[in-house]
Amino acid sequence: MKVANFTIVILSTMLMMTCAINAKKKVVQEEVIVKTPIELAIEKAQSAESAYMEKDMETAITNYTQAIDLYTSALSTATEADSVQLQIFRLKQNIAKIHIDIAFSQVNQSEYDQAITEYESGLNTYKSIKPESAPKDSIEFKINNLYYNLAICCKEAGEYQKAIEYFDLYLEAYPNEDSILLEKFNMYKDNLKDEPQAFEVLKQYATSKNDFAASNKLGELYWEKNDTDNAILWFEKARSIKDDTKILPKLAALYRTKQQWENANQILLQFVTTNPDQEELKKAYKLIGDDYSKLKNKPKAVEYFEKYLALDYDESLALFVSMYYYDLKNNNKSMSYANIVLAKNPNNANALLFRAIAKYNLKDMKGAKADFERIQNDPKNGNTAQQYLKIIK
Repeated sequence: MKVANFTIVILSTMLMMTCAINAKKKVVQEEVIVKTPIELAIEKAQSAESAYMEKDMETAITNYTQAIDLYTSALSTATEADSVQLQIFRLKQNIAKIHIDIAFSQVNQSEYDQAITEYESGLNTYKSIKPESAPKDSIEFKINNLYYNLAICCKEAGEYQKAIEYFDLYLEAYPNEDSILLEKFNMYKDNLKDEPQAFEVLKQYATSKNDFAASNKLGELYWEKNDTDNAILWFEKARSIKDDTKILPKLAALYRTKQQWENANQILLQFVTTNPDQEELKKAYKLIGDDYSKLKNKPKAVEYFEKYLALDYDESLALFVSMYYYDLKNNNKSMSYANIVLAKNPNNANALLFRAIAKYNLKDMKGAKADFERIQNDPKNGNTAQQYLKIIK
């Protein structure tokens, strides 16, 4: 009887120990922590950053990509506080930056084909970013910069048509970059040996976009080729699109080349109203005066030559004005402009003649005689001087 009771006690004790062990196992199993996709994404992103710091770009891209996949899987259950879209945006930016860093390195080593691949990977990564997860203008700025980098890289790699396509994409964002238009022109002309297309591409762009920069560039290019008519045509088109004072002197010069003095003056008279600097203003006054002279309009020519002389000295203009007033018998003004010349060139025979005759007409015989005596042996004016001297004696 005692033995039986002992056996029961032992069995009970063993049963209790087994239950305790099983309970302990159950507790251990319940303490296993299952990480959320967001937590796993954070770990992957940290691993990617470590790989990037160690210059292991391939591993960094792989880990960033896996982190993005984990964040994406959490989108349906994530709260606003989790900022999942923002995290995906940042990780995609990191991936794009790595591709661009690799491309920069390859460009420095003249490995343009590989660089194009990396640039395009970065471009595609930026394009995959959803607008709601990032400022639109920020992404567009980076994409447009990549278009430019890709165009240059394609050009260096000899992929000229592809370079032109990327330049076109860049120009959609920055249509006034006339340096890009020139790049395209040069590639068609020099690399693709297609000069008609070189001009045609600018014409199409200028016409379809009603673009100032392209029209202005065509004007300059035709001017360089001495094609005056086409240069005028495209400068006038550019002028119709936008008021730009820089075009006006170019147009005036072209009209003067064609001896279209009235057209030239119409442009120059507009130019002087734009408040140009003094050097440009002086040049315009002189050209306007010359155009009026060509048109046989001496009063207007003198008006603008006088405007020039009020700012600067020009011997031929001063003599022209002095002679004009001499013909009008305006002795004081004729003598005034002759004195302007003589202040710079005391022995100028023409100025001495105009001043001498003016003094004679103003009854200053002593002064007139002194001037006539100085030029009495001058090959051109000597005979006239001698005749006046005979009268004065």
